[in-house]
Amino acid sequence: MPAATDLSKTASPDTTRPARWLTPGRICLYAGTLLVLECVVIAAWWYSHTILANPTVPGMGWDFVVYWCASGLAQLHGAPAAYDWELLRLAERPLLPTTFGPFAYPPTFLLLIYPLALVPFGLALVLFSLAGIAAYLGHMRTVVGQLHRYWFLPALAFPGLWVALIAGQNSLFTAVAAGCALWWLRRHPVAAGACIALLCVKPQLGVLFPLMLLCERRWVAFAAAAGCSVLFAGLTTLVFGLDIYPAFFRSMAMFRDAVAVNSSILRGAPTIFGMLRVAGADVPLAYALHGAVAMCAVGACVWIWCGGARLALGASALVIGTLLVQPYLIYYDLAWLAIPLALLCVDMVRHGSRAWERLLLVVAWLVPAQAVSPLVIDGMPQFTPFVLAGLLAMIVARHQNKTARP
Repeated sequence: MPAATDLSKTASPDTTRPARWLTPGRICLYAGTLLVLECVVIAAWWYSHTILANPTVPGMGWDFVVYWCASGLAQLHGAPAAYDWELLRLAERPLLPTTFGPFAYPPTFLLLIYPLALVPFGLALVLFSLAGIAAYLGHMRTVVGQLHRYWFLPALAFPGLWVALIAGQNSLFTAVAAGCALWWLRRHPVAAGACIALLCVKPQLGVLFPLMLLCERRWVAFAAAAGCSVLFAGLTTLVFGLDIYPAFFRSMAMFRDAVAVNSSILRGAPTIFGMLRVAGADVPLAYALHGAVAMCAVGACVWIWCGGARLALGASALVIGTLLVQPYLIYYDLAWLAIPLALLCVDMVRHGSRAWERLLLVVAWLVPAQAVSPLVIDGMPQFTPFVLAGLLAMIVARHQNKTARP
């Protein structure tokens, strides 16, 4: 990846001139307006739940409730207790009186969140959210900070940030880990491998990294990722013992049957599998069609990686491919879209772009808001998989017609 000072280099004016409605100033204006609206919505939500005590308005951070309660159970009864659904249900009831969230994360994630319950829930949620925002903005500043002085407005207004914060999810942290791994891959391969190893907390989001490293022959990063993953898992086993793994696997089997396949939460799953299940398709058919799309996405990614793509294109393909191949992906995981959006903005500044490509980036920037809308609007379909497929097709086209070597 070129140095930050090179990011301002542009191609010929006829290829980089923005559409009249999509100037940098207007992008910041639109993003700032959306940011104000998002803050108003969050404030109204908090006021309705906390001050007015409206029973129809849930509290924010419902997934963080699961983290905090799992931490407390692990401290009180031992690590396997975090995967005991009955104990977890009782622990969550004061904070989630009408719903239940199982702890569906590997022991490596439990190791990282183990201290959470030492802090009161409200303070823990605030600190967790602020840390996620700081990590996210720090990475965005590294990638796009040289493009415009008000880069932080579209970064802060990105709906993927807000849906992750509202749910109290770890998506910002996993996105930053993946983004740093991709950013450092060609300059600091050992650090990149260590960041990849952090994805052991949500391993389904790291499935394409080994394939990318093999295709691009990044042997040092591959070895670092493998070694750090083994160390991470070994430390987890040393701290919690072997008894935690049977409890984890039992919980995952229950989770798959109760949530990942049959739950209405699939309305908020922006995947081919989720779309088909919501539409009434049976499980084998939904998996088969999703698998066909996933294979096409993986094939496109392999072609890009083996073809010596620019880092921005290869890295963006990995993120988009990762989101496309997951059958169980929830709207808050679309915080990962910040990575390709930032990298593709840089690539378009340096190598030019067409109007439809810029329009597609705007649609992708907004798509996390659409992905969550089927949960609150009956009959609203999911459009996100089509947008993701369009982004991957655009990356393929840019790689095929590249004007400069990496």
